[in-house]
Amino acid sequence: MKSIDKVILGGVVVASTIGINYNIASADIVSQEIYTTTNRLNMRKGPSTDYTLVGTLDKGVKVKAIEKSSDGKWLKINYNSQNVWVNFAYLQKDKSSNNDIKLDSQYETTANVNMRKGPSTDYTKIIIVPAQTKITPIKSSSDGKWVQINYKNVTGWISAQYIKTVSTTQTPTQPNKVEVGKKYKTTEYVRARKGPGTSYDVATVLAKGTQVVPVEILKSGYWAMFKYNNQYMYVCTDYLEADNQSTTPTEPEKPITGKDYYTTANLNIRDGASTTSSKIGKIPNGTKVSVVDFNSNKTWAKVVYNNKTGWVSAQYLSTKSQEPEQKEDTYWTGTTTQNLNMRKGPSTDYSIIITIPKNSDVKIYETKSGWAKIKYKSYEGYCSASFIK
Repeated sequence: MKSIDKVILGGVVVASTIGINYNIASADIVSQEIYTTTNRLNMRKGPSTDYTLVGTLDKGVKVKAIEKSSDGKWLKINYNSQNVWVNFAYLQKDKSSNNDIKLDSQYETTANVNMRKGPSTDYTKIIIVPAQTKITPIKSSSDGKWVQINYKNVTGWISAQYIKTVSTTQTPTQPNKVEVGKKYKTTEYVRARKGPGTSYDVATVLAKGTQVVPVEILKSGYWAMFKYNNQYMYVCTDYLEADNQSTTPTEPEKPITGKDYYTTANLNIRDGASTTSSKIGKIPNGTKVSVVDFNSNKTWAKVVYNNKTGWVSAQYLSTKSQEPEQKEDTYWTGTTTQNLNMRKGPSTDYSIIITIPKNSDVKIYETKSGWAKIKYKSYEGYCSASFIK
């Protein structure tokens, strides 16, 4: 390769570009196609060897086409934010099309890349994702040229041109050891599925750090079944690690009858002291309730709320009124793709607050189980995440 390089560089002819004209045939435009260099290749200011040399490309570099010269021998590309020309004879169309992106595989960014609100350079930039950042695509655009990712709790789109697969040569031969009943947390954003395998539909996407308590481990050891949002689903054990903060849980405060308590979470009230008992209502976080009884092991408390008497989990009761935690107002923005109902909760069972017009900008605070918590003007509520881009 060194002798070949010397021949290419030794044969460079530097000439004035004054008075040299060329035409681009519109029929030959190949904009956005990806090519790979088959040899070390000179870059020039125009489509012939008469133009000044501005640099070289190594073999195996992927480039994005802009235009093809009228004689078909040269290709205009953009490299390092500069438009240059290269000899078309030393390029081949990239066979590893971005349409082949695997959503369950890990990738790595090959350069500092802009994250945008949508799958096109027409969309606004959100943040920059640094080179060599490990990512797992959430979904890809229909043409395979853009992938949606989550980076630092921000979801957006980056060009698939700037990602590569991460080597799997160090894949462990044994599954990660996970035990039933113990608390684990996810090590990154990961897809939970409706069955134990990637052939099953995605049930939800779990954020990094989500707590998982397996109720069953498949015989292979690679999949764990757990309950999340009242549904049973599966997650690959490779994405779980022990939740050390939960290894020594504190004993919940025991309720005393005839005393007022405050709920520490949004809480279901049931007609019996069990999660299998029917729900008869909901009690919002921070609500004062009166405890009238509790079960034998004091894990469930019988309370009175809104003239209803029922049972709630005692671990979510406290004698102290808790002020809401001051959190940083973290959100990203999106646009509605159709007229969209905003509801009081993440389900069609909740009442409609307002109908948001198509193409309206909204603030998105979180997405969970297909629903997005959003703010539109002065309204806050939930809507289907499928209709926000």
